[in-house]
Amino acid sequence: MSEQTPPPRFDSQNYARPNEGWTCGRAAQGEACPLGPDRRGRCQSTAECVPSVEILPGETKGRWRCNRSGEKCESGPLPDGRCCRPIPKCAPVPTLRTIRGRVSRGLIILTCAALLIVLGLPRARQSFINPGPLSTAHSTLGFSMPHGGTNTQSCAACHASGNSGPHGILAVAMRAEPRPWQIADLIKIKPGAATRMDNACQKCHAGHAFHQPNTSREVGCAFCHLEHQGAGRIAAVIDARCGLCHAQAAMMLTASAKGAGMPANDFPLPRPEGGFTKVVHSFATDHPDFRAVSSNVRDSNTLKFNHQLHLNGGTIPSRTNNQKLDCAFCHKPDASGTLMRPVRFDSHCQVCHSLQFDSETPELTLPHGDAEFVSAFLHSLPQQFSEYARRKGIADAEQRKKFAEEKLAGLRAQLRPGEDFERRVFFSSALLGPSAKAGRVEGATRALYPGCAYCHEVKPGVTRAVEITKPLMTERWFLHSQFEHGKHVSISCVQCHAAQQSKDTSD
Repeated sequence: MSEQTPPPRFDSQNYARPNEGWTCGRAAQGEACPLGPDRRGRCQSTAECVPSVEILPGETKGRWRCNRSGEKCESGPLPDGRCCRPIPKCAPVPTLRTIRGRVSRGLIILTCAALLIVLGLPRARQSFINPGPLSTAHSTLGFSMPHGGTNTQSCAACHASGNSGPHGILAVAMRAEPRPWQIADLIKIKPGAATRMDNACQKCHAGHAFHQPNTSREVGCAFCHLEHQGAGRIAAVIDARCGLCHAQAAMMLTASAKGAGMPANDFPLPRPEGGFTKVVHSFATDHPDFRAVSSNVRDSNTLKFNHQLHLNGGTIPSRTNNQKLDCAFCHKPDASGTLMRPVRFDSHCQVCHSLQFDSETPELTLPHGDAEFVSAFLHSLPQQFSEYARRKGIADAEQRKKFAEEKLAGLRAQLRPGEDFERRVFFSSALLGPSAKAGRVEGATRALYPGCAYCHEVKPGVTRAVEITKPLMTERWFLHSQFEHGKHVSISCVQCHAAQQSKDTSD
């Protein structure tokens, strides 16, 4: 196969190759030097030929001869052996490749110089490196000072070289595992691997284990909980982070096998048959129901409360301005608007449940919150009635004593035969008393006092008269969820909480 014929105007002497850094200075006039510049941009032109010495037979002294290819030079070499036709030198011109290289190197040098200047100044370094504001929890003075910081933006609280200069940052980078030059190890690093920054997290979150004890791998805190995303609460965990483990079938099987050998009390609920092996890709698509819902978990609070009665019952008295009792009367958001404040007896229940035991002395009520205080109060009723009489204006001691005896006799008259008043107060759960007849009207009377057992779990005590189980209200069912009631004020509570149909506390 014959070689391709070059174009008619092709000039092999004036052909600029893209990998050459320089071109001959006379190339623009069409008189380019055949040698061209060297790699450093120096002109290599000397003469048209390099004369050589020719010694004929019988001669001891030779003569210079022109060694040009083709026609010999008529003038010939000079007596000193130089070519008589020197080529004038030129100033080589850099090619576009060389110009681009110079510009690139200049920009790199300027950038490095600017970085060194910026990183050398503490305040400038902080504002330059910081990718964004911290969350509210990590931007307070109380957070930064225990970790060596002196202001609310101390990088050293989390980053090992946060307050050091360029030398410190470079030193920490060189000591990192794996090293920057260990390319093979860097490629093998798994996404979400734990880092040295996790040690900083442990300073405040001491002993804070992963969200399940049977996790098959350790995941760095910063992989799921991203910082520098803006002020306010820390950024919510996205589905892609959960998918690191939960979207991998092999990893879920490994975690399930690990959890099978752990004590059952490591989990709040018994494990399902086969373990937690369901693969989940997105919370909105294939996430299963929460176990509190699917397992129909019941509230273990011993307090007896009927939501349906309080919201719809006709016997519940109206509030001021004839307003009906509603959810917002007892359930009020906290200062952040995220969670609800705990329900308190003195703030919410006592409006209707005044703990009166004698309708004729409404100001005299039983204490609440401690069974021993109640028992001591009942044993001191003579003194309580006497003091009540004194507050009502009865100054004479004998009259106060008589008043107290009459009140005690009235209370004993309302008891059943052989019934103890203290036991009646603690263990009675009846709202109605014994039947009574007034003229032609006959029916049950109002109970002297709906005892503690009407709302609480009351048991006979071992070392004391009675024991009342303290109500333990579950304030948060989903501890790892992020929900703000303040963002849902536009919808009614009953759209999510079926309180109007709830009769038991365990609902």
